[in-house]
Amino acid sequence: MHSSYVFFTGSACGLLLLISARLLISYRHQPAGRWLIVMLAGVLCYLLWPLLSLEHPLVKLLFDLPTILVPAAFWLFAHQLCSEEDDFPRWGWVPIGLSIVVPSAANHLNFATTPALHGALYVLAQPLKLGLIAAGMVELFRHFQSDLVEARRRLRAVLLIAVGGYMLVVVSAEFLFTYWPVPAGIPTLHALLATLLTFAACLWLLALSPGALGESLPPAPEESSTPTEETPAPAAQPLDTAQQQLLEQLQAHMRAGGYRHTGLTIRELAEQLGAREHVLRSLINRHLGYRNFNEYLNEFRIDEASARLADPGQSHLPVLSIALDIGYRSLSPFNAAFKRRHNCTPTEYRREQLPA
Repeated sequence: MHSSYVFFTGSACGLLLLISARLLISYRHQPAGRWLIVMLAGVLCYLLWPLLSLEHPLVKLLFDLPTILVPAAFWLFAHQLCSEEDDFPRWGWVPIGLSIVVPSAANHLNFATTPALHGALYVLAQPLKLGLIAAGMVELFRHFQSDLVEARRRLRAVLLIAVGGYMLVVVSAEFLFTYWPVPAGIPTLHALLATLLTFAACLWLLALSPGALGESLPPAPEESSTPTEETPAPAAQPLDTAQQQLLEQLQAHMRAGGYRHTGLTIRELAEQLGAREHVLRSLINRHLGYRNFNEYLNEFRIDEASARLADPGQSHLPVLSIALDIGYRSLSPFNAAFKRRHNCTPTEYRREQLPA
């Protein structure tokens, strides 16, 4: 095996262990942190696999399993990072289960008498991997514009472009080189790129912005009482005159019903207020405490909806009409936002407020 390949692979593995140790110390209590650790463990096993001579079938399966889990862990981490208010879809566990069972069977069952079945399982495993990675990238892209946490927006961009894109290339190349010879230098190039990615991650996580990941991840579950060592978010600075004026202008605009504009984005709101988008984004995040622009809009929209649903004079209005009036495109997102606030549907809420 080429010495440069061994060197770069060892370097990447050492850096991955360093990052994993940092994550275990600070973020093991958070679901997103745990999925990120699983993903890094899978990458570590993937890089080490060509350097090891594993013979026992059970040992090979246990060592290969973290690698098989990488696409699923990437999707689950992306969902936890970006969808704080939404549960992971139940249907998502079906492709995740298939993405574990199919490659495990293809890699570790004996197909001496049925080689065609082995080929079919191997071919099926590839679109499953690509599909899960693509699903994770879609999660990272969704609501990117409405995300108010600047550190998380940067993390989304890095994961989307660097990590997700690189994983898609690796899976596609793996499948391609199953049927064609691997060109000289490709394994070394792969190890070099893995080293550069992990070095950049270490530099960012441990030196340049040690608190960025803690700021990006959703809060740990309340039931977890074990403290973490993440860097606390800095306290918001007092507003200067321009910021105070913008805040007052924003509040007046919202009280006047600015939130009712269907499909309102923070960019459009900044244009309406004559403000810079990044200034408005920071104001809503750091001084009003919202992590997502839609969450901010929902506060006003659900307040108005609650009042209108409890108003006997509007009892004749369909729920859909109220939802459209206050800025929602359809009933589904309105119902979801309303239920998060009141733990009941709009129809149930109206029935409680206006008993027959």
